[in-house]
Amino acid sequence: MGPFLAYVRAGYDRRSAYALLALGVSYAAVGVVFNHLIDLSRGMDWLLGGIWAFMTLTLIWGFDVKRDVELAAVAFVGGLVIEWWGTTTSIWTYYTDERPPIWILPAWPVAALTIERLAMVTARALPRRLPVEWVWWGLFPGFVAWMTWFAWPSIGTPSTYVIVALMLGVLASSTDRRRDVAILLAGTLLGVFLEYWGTSRWCWRYYTHEEPPIVATVAHGFASVAFARGVWAGRGAWGWLGARRPALGRSPPG
Repeated sequence: MGPFLAYVRAGYDRRSAYALLALGVSYAAVGVVFNHLIDLSRGMDWLLGGIWAFMTLTLIWGFDVKRDVELAAVAFVGGLVIEWWGTTTSIWTYYTDERPPIWILPAWPVAALTIERLAMVTARALPRRLPVEWVWWGLFPGFVAWMTWFAWPSIGTPSTYVIVALMLGVLASSTDRRRDVAILLAGTLLGVFLEYWGTSRWCWRYYTHEEPPIVATVAHGFASVAFARGVWAGRGAWGWLGARRPALGRSPPG
């Protein structure tokens, strides 16, 4: 077994079994709560089943409660902001006409955790001599310009200004270009399958009626980079507050 395969194999351990059990309970709970959205008369959707099976196998790899809870929380809030923007501006709409639907929000933490795992593997697979700086400057500013152009019909709305500002913030706060590139590539790969399934089944539709728009697939990767920035910012803020908070039982100086 080569070093790369050994690295992948090492990601599955006892914690993976606990994670699989927890995911099974979560899936069952979601199925019960949102059973009215499930139509079993159409038979098995093998693409959806394959996507969730792959995501589940990926989620239980390298399971770490503290790290995963942080990212899941940021992705949930970030996903809510993204869905608020997209549905209130009609960049995309759901078949239920909700803006946004509550049932889509848990998908964001699941996708973010899956992409994080894929990015860890992708980072090791990237060639050491890859000109990461050049690749980053080609991909990230290019995506921001592309997404701004795609969202231009809604450019006068406050939510679009928020999204553009957040994208610029992601560009300005980059500290690890190799990691950024790995996350973007991994997220784009997963985004291809997620967006194709959603748009081809008319679960959601973009104003361009593409199945799907290519920029939307890349957006999954960029959003995951933004979530990673959110975790980093949250840790920094927590550390700053902890440093300023007096120890239990002690009086503040002065």
